[in-house]
Amino acid sequence: MTDQINDQDIGEIQAEADAATEMLNSAVFNKAFTMMNNQLIEQMLQTPPEANEERERLYLMFKSGQLFVQQFASIINNLELRKQPTEE
Repeated sequence: MTDQINDQDIGEIQAEADAATEMLNSAVFNKAFTMMNNQLIEQMLQTPPEANEERERLYLMFKSGQLFVQQFASIINNLELRKQPTEE
C-alpha cells in the first residue's frame, strides 16, 4: 500500500514539476515577468530621494516576484529529491 501511495504522490509531483517547467520555459510568462521587473526598477529609479517608503514598497514587489519564480524551482526540486533512492 505504501508503494501505491508513493507512486501516486510521485505522479502528482511529476505533473506539478512538468507544469512548473513549462511555465518557466514559457516565452509569454518570461516576457511578462521581465516587463514587470523592468517597470518596477524604472519606477524605483524615478522615485525622489525622500520617497523611501515608496521605494521600499516597489522593492518588496520586485522581491515578491523573485520569490514567486523560486516556488516553481522548488516544485521541480521536490520531484528530484523524491526520485533519489532512500536508504532503508
